[in-house]
Amino acid sequence: MHFELVDPLDHRELLEGCLEVARERMGTCHRNRVIKTLKLHKKRLLVLARDSGGVAGFKLGFCERPGIFNSWLGAVALAQEGNGIGRRLMELQHEHLAEQGYHMVRTGTRNQFKRMLILNLLNGFELVGIRQKKSGPHLQLEKRLTPVVRSPENNQESP
Repeated sequence: MHFELVDPLDHRELLEGCLEVARERMGTCHRNRVIKTLKLHKKRLLVLARDSGGVAGFKLGFCERPGIFNSWLGAVALAQEGNGIGRRLMELQHEHLAEQGYHMVRTGTRNQFKRMLILNLLNGFELVGIRQKKSGPHLQLEKRLTPVVRSPENNQESP
């Protein structure tokens, strides 16, 4: 399994593969809406897992405001479910965000995506609210990130 962190608008072919996985898992995912939303934000991040069969999973998001990242879309291919890919994608995303100075990750999910909800809760997210949408209740979650502190003498990370 190969993991990558890229700007999704600079790697449209990878983004397309991710949107196929999203459609497989969520039923709908409108390409034009995704691209339009991403273009509204200067800082975007796509974390994806690939194997010989293509995209195995992804997490896609953007900087909501300084220090706060919105982990907006994500899914693992049905054939890859249960292999720890979603957890690893989340770890990579959070490590990168902490290194970039983010202090908070926000995400949302619907109750029907129980595996995603459980993964979020097991990895430090807290339920902070519920928004009513056309598709039903949308659970809002947040997680505080542990900042990465670098020593000025040698520019190395310290605990």
